[in-house]
Amino acid sequence: MSSNHDNAAQDAIFVRNFALILAGLAVIGIIIAILARYVNAGFEEATGVYDGNLDERIAPVGQVNTSGTAIALAGTAPTEPAVAVPTASANPGEAAYNKVCFACHAQGVAGAPKIGDAAAWEPRIAQGKETLYKHSLEGFTGQAGMMPPKGGAIDMSDDDVKAAVDFMVNSVQGGGDAAAPAPAAREPAAAAPVTTAVPVAAGKGKEIYDAVCFACHTPGAAGAPKLGDAAAWAPRIAKGADLLYEHSIKGFMGEAGMMPPKGGRPDFADEDIVAAVDYMVESSK
Repeated sequence: MSSNHDNAAQDAIFVRNFALILAGLAVIGIIIAILARYVNAGFEEATGVYDGNLDERIAPVGQVNTSGTAIALAGTAPTEPAVAVPTASANPGEAAYNKVCFACHAQGVAGAPKIGDAAAWEPRIAQGKETLYKHSLEGFTGQAGMMPPKGGAIDMSDDDVKAAVDFMVNSVQGGGDAAAPAPAAREPAAAAPVTTAVPVAAGKGKEIYDAVCFACHTPGAAGAPKLGDAAAWAPRIAKGADLLYEHSIKGFMGEAGMMPPKGGRPDFADEDIVAAVDYMVESSK
């Protein structure tokens, strides 16, 4: 009997202690909830989380408009239709000069009169505009040098060639067109040795060719071997790449014609010219 009584007492103590633990945990939970509500109250007030506009805040930014009528966004003021601002059209003569003629007339290559050089242009202007047009369109070889037909750009229209002549004449006579400066020089790159081929990125040689070399090497102006003409290139290639690089960079006067230094673009880096030579050689084998 005594043993049963002791067990009952121990069970009662366990139940009482367990109940006290549960009650304590419940009190702690209530206290934590109250503190959390108090601490979070400031945040809710600042952000408006429960200010009744929840549906408005989570609504989609926009809706698909299938009505065909423009709908103004809420909160934005209607704006006036954009008005196209006309831009001044480019001077066709200056554009043609900057595209082709600069290669010789900016530096005086192959006896070409420099743009803005009144003394060089005066005797040519004295011959009359029609003669200047004829020589520029059909080509001309004189005592001081030669002019390839259309500056070597045979695809250029006659009107553009004449506009370029007018632009260059106006640069020394006046008439609203200022003398065009030579194309801006780029930052100098590390020069490659003339006798060493420099690896270049794919397409670099063609890029330089299309920018400068085409003026003579496409029509064969001034005795330049045409791009892709294997017969014309073969004896030159046989002399070696080093000599081709040297003539292209430093210039060369031969029996069949002449090569101005860097094709009339002294602002180009040596490795650019080397890349163009490599491109023409590979395209002409």
